[in-house]
Amino acid sequence: MHGGTGAHRRMGFVVLVVVALGACHRHSGSPTAAEPATPPPTTMPYPPPPLPCPLPPGGGSGENCPYELPSFALEVNEAIAIVENEHPELFDFSQGFGGLSYFVKDTRRFTAGVVYVFSTRGFCAEYDGEELGVKNTNLFNEQYKILTSQGFVRWGAGAYQSTCYPAWF
Repeated sequence: MHGGTGAHRRMGFVVLVVVALGACHRHSGSPTAAEPATPPPTTMPYPPPPLPCPLPPGGGSGENCPYELPSFALEVNEAIAIVENEHPELFDFSQGFGGLSYFVKDTRRFTAGVVYVFSTRGFCAEYDGEELGVKNTNLFNEQYKILTSQGFVRWGAGAYQSTCYPAWF
């Protein structure tokens, strides 16, 4: 009987050590009043401000702007597609004007998103409330009307309006 009591004491000691170690381990991982809680993730407003244009102002008047073959139509399509894919909340995909020309629910954020995409790719772009101006040199810029008067997206070559010499912005 005496041997059983010793075994109980040893077992009790082992249990006490395991519980104490577990309590220490849990304590070290628990936040205290002095430790700040992890803040909830914040959503960045879309779009962020465009990156600065790497070029100085072009110096053009915006009056020497003939209609030519566009150089940046594919880039305009890509920028629009990126905004549509990454921010579907800006569009009503149940209203189409043919092809991928969906109704834009928030034209300000849509056009600012397109400008932002261009800025992340080394281009300079500005939206004047009517047309998107795009350049990657000051020799010229191209003008695109990326929204129809009814508020639908207008794509690439169909959106192209003119090429201005030299760039007006």
